[in-house]
Formats: sequence, structure tokens, C-alpha cells
Amino acid sequence: MGLLSDIVFCEPTVGGQIGAAIVQLLLWSFITNYDYGVMAHVHKYVKRQPWYPIVQENMKDDDAQVIWDFPDPGFNYVTFFQTIMHHGGGGVLMSLGMLLGQPWLWRHGMLVEVGGMDLLDAFRIANVKFFPPGTFPTNVFLKSKLFGPLMAFHHSVGLCVGIPVNMYFSEIYEFQLFGLMTLGFPAICLGPGLIIKTLDKAKYARLLFADRMWVFLTFTLGSRTLYYFPAAWSCFLHVWYSPFGSNWNVILPFTWALLAMSAFNLMILGIQLNSFYKRLFGKDTLHAVRRSSSSLTDIVASVSVEFGLTNMFVASRLVARAHKAKDRVKEQHTKDQ
Repeated sequence: MGLLSDIVFCEPTVGGQIGAAIVQLLLWSFITNYDYGVMAHVHKYVKRQPWYPIVQENMKDDDAQVIWDFPDPGFNYVTFFQTIMHHGGGGVLMSLGMLLGQPWLWRHGMLVEVGGMDLLDAFRIANVKFFPPGTFPTNVFLKSKLFGPLMAFHHSVGLCVGIPVNMYFSEIYEFQLFGLMTLGFPAICLGPGLIIKTLDKAKYARLLFADRMWVFLTFTLGSRTLYYFPAAWSCFLHVWYSPFGSNWNVILPFTWALLAMSAFNLMILGIQLNSFYKRLFGKDTLHAVRRSSSSLTDIVASVSVEFGLTNMFVASRLVARAHKAKDRVKEQHTKDQ
């Protein structure tokens, strides 16, 4: 009963953390399974809705669709829902833990990321590699050679700090708030998009644009820049000056996580700032917006801010730009010859 109790209450022990992470892995492997799990039913439900053709039209030009080339562009909307559900699930557990003064609930929320995303993605990638064709849609994502390395880079953050934070710092408010802002807050930033993406972009161009601006201001600029950098540095200093700061098994993973996540957030900030600058202040865009609402529709449709947020969406933006850069190099090389 000792180990079982440690797992249920996510106690800060090795057995408790590994066991609870495995529970989250199994739970989310069912939730996110597109053959028989929760997402399979969500997928079927979404496809039956009268607004689904609008979703297909809205999603067909997004970077994710351009890279992964799903037969049905509307599938990107379903994966978007999955992202919100993941962040929302972890955020609810963390919020309850903070509000009720029950750190074990907050620790379970942290393991939604570690077990339910980081370890689960690693397992599915290995499944595709060793037992092809593997699971959908991971087998589609892995058609790009850059997807695996980018995901490994991203998930290394959660794997490096998730369990150490749970074991040593989960009862400290500063770390609790940082975890909530990192994992749970994106659900609030992305939530309105679930409704707005079902609207005709020709009729609701300004609302679609407002959604992009909302995501950019609250997520990219707000939580992942203005809040993240001082908060991350403060948490790192807390670890450094704590009794565990002299333990290289703790400080090295924290250092890597700080550098990796900071670089990741800066890349996304740069990508989205560049995107907004080109769309809003390009040589034709500003005048086009003033001339006609249809031009604004084109701008809104092409500014996919939310796809620079997490996991597969972040990888999509980075992979898209890598492919475009590769094509430009080939084109230049051909001209030189």
C-alpha cells in the first residue's frame, strides 16, 4: 500500500513520481488515441458539425497543413482542440492544488506534461520507428526529418525539470505559479480560437484578426516573454541558492531547461514578430487593408499566430521556415549555375 499511496498522492519520492508519470502516460495515451480513444470520438463529432466545411477552408492554408499535408485540412482543428485539452487538464489540476493547498494535485498537473506529453511522444516516436507504420498522427509528423529533433529539444525541458521540481520545490508558490503559467495559461490564450475558427473568414475577418492578436499579446508577448524571463531566472536562482544547488544532478538539468526553453521562446517570439511585421507593415499590406475588407481577410487567414505555441504547432512553424530556406538555397544555387 505504501507505493500505491505514493502514486495516488504523487508523493515526492522516486517511486511515487515514476508511478504517477506512468499513470498519466497511460491515461493520455487513451485520451489522445485517434483509433479508439477520446480524440477518436471528438474527431467524429467535429466532422458531423454543420460548420466543419468552414473549418476545413480556414485551416487549409495554415503552416501545419502545408507541412503535414493531411488529406483533410480540418484535422488540424481537431489537433488544436487536443492541445487546449492537454493544457487545460494540467492547468485545472495545478489550479486546484494551489487553491486547496494540496501540492499533490499540483504535482499531478506537472506530470500531465511529463508523462502525458513528453514520455508519451517519445514512446509513440519509438513505436513508429521500430513498429511501422506506428500510430496516427505521429507517423505523419515524422515524415519530416526535422520533427523528431525539434520535439526532442522541446520535450527535454519537461523531462529535465518536471520530476525534480515535483520532488524538491512543488510546495513553493513561486514554482507553482510558474508551472501554472507555463502549462495551464495557454488554454486561456487559445480557448477563444475553438469558436472563432468555425466562423467564415470572409465575414468575420476582423474577429479572426483579433483572435490572432489576443494569442500574440497574452501568450507570446505576455506569458512567454514578459512573465517568463524574470520568473524563470528567479526560480533558477532559488534552486541555485537552495541546499540542492550544489547537487549537479539537480542544477545541470535546471540549467539546460532554462537555456533550452529560453531559446525556444525567443525563436517563437522572433517568428511571430516577423510574421506580424510582414503582414501588417509590408509594402502592400497596409494600403490593402485600408482599401478593402477582402484584403484584411487574406492577411488574417495567413497570420497563423497560434501555430507557434506548443509541440506539433511550434514544430510546424519551424519546419515550414526550414523548408522554405532550403528551397531558397536550391533556387539560388540553380541561378548561380
